Amino acid sequence: MVRNQIRKEFRHTFWVQAELSECKEHYSGHCYLELIQKRADSDVICAKARATIWANVWAALKPYFEVQTGVNLQAGQKIMVEVTVEFHELYGFNLIVHNIDPAYTIGELTLRRQEVIRQLTQDGVIDLNKELSWPLLPQRLAIISSPTAAGYGDFMDQLYHNEYGYIFYTALFPAVMQGDSAVQSIIDALNRIIDTKIDFDVVVIIRGGGASADLSCFDQYDLCYYCAQYPLPILSGIGHERDSSVLDRVAHTSVKTPTATAEYLLANITQQAYRLDINADKLILTGQSLMDAYRQKLQTSSESLKSRTRERIYVAQLMIERRKSNLLNRSENFLIQKNQLIVIQSSNLTHRAYATLDQIKYRLELMSKTVSSYSPDIMIKRGFSLTMCNGKIIKSAHELSVGSEICTQLRDGKIYSTINKTEIQNG
Repeated sequence: MVRNQIRKEFRHTFWVQAELSECKEHYSGHCYLELIQKRADSDVICAKARATIWANVWAALKPYFEVQTGVNLQAGQKIMVEVTVEFHELYGFNLIVHNIDPAYTIGELTLRRQEVIRQLTQDGVIDLNKELSWPLLPQRLAIISSPTAAGYGDFMDQLYHNEYGYIFYTALFPAVMQGDSAVQSIIDALNRIIDTKIDFDVVVIIRGGGASADLSCFDQYDLCYYCAQYPLPILSGIGHERDSSVLDRVAHTSVKTPTATAEYLLANITQQAYRLDINADKLILTGQSLMDAYRQKLQTSSESLKSRTRERIYVAQLMIERRKSNLLNRSENFLIQKNQLIVIQSSNLTHRAYATLDQIKYRLELMSKTVSSYSPDIMIKRGFSLTMCNGKIIKSAHELSVGSEICTQLRDGKIYSTINKTEIQNG
């Protein structure tokens, strides 16, 4: 009844303006579309419908559209198609496309994406994340994804079961990856990464493929502006091969799928491992070359040293012999000079000794005469007397006492006296 009623009410064809959120070409030759309509003041989808282009029609429309627009029919384009309306009990509501207007080549999603890119460029932030240094070995990964997403599972499986045995340290920061809350959820996850104070190498944002409408959050200005200025390199792996978001544009590096993201990280490590192997081989070869060169240099230096040592020993021996001969000659000359000097000094000393002895003898004779002239006998003969007591010459009255006997010798004899009285004069 529903099918008959729709056929009755929609007997003619209609031109429908819609945004193309999905376009799949089947191997059978048919093309399956998903058309959406959004509210005028937001990105909220208010209508959605499936559409089919049968193979015989698609064979003509596809080249016609590509020639007229210069692009392939793809998600994100605003299109105008001529359709008939059908309803099937098993497959539901569907639009059958008979014609397409090539004038509508760029959809609203593409226009908005271009506007966001233009605004980020004008703000001067679009390439900031790309200017960050990519880590040499990106092994500490902060991952933003839905924990239940198949893409996240594929990524982790690819990463942790790699054939090389590389080790990665990962931390998942769950976030909503589609819908109205996705932008704020991803920004919150980015903030939580900073709050952990962990030195992550790279932030990985991954999501599996889907309709363009499901991936529209990655074209939002707020999220892309935040990511462009993020202090860590961002590696994005969002959508299927046909999808490209503004987030891919501002991220440091972007690949097409979560699996490709894991492959890219593994390729980074493999490249460094390959470089390490090459450098190790170069180091070994360089080391061997240096060792051979230094061994040769050491051998040459050893031979040179031996030769120079022998030459220096020979020269030193000659110098020793020469100096020995010079020393002997100088020693002999020195001894001869010293002997001559000794003879001369000995002769001088002898003459001086004799002269000194003569002078001393002369002085002694003078002194002898002087002493003789002052001898007691001479003095007595001159009229002096000599008083003695007990054979000792008396020089002071203190030496005598009353009753002492004294002998006074005169020129012509001696007088013996006894002391009756002494007078001592002071001073």
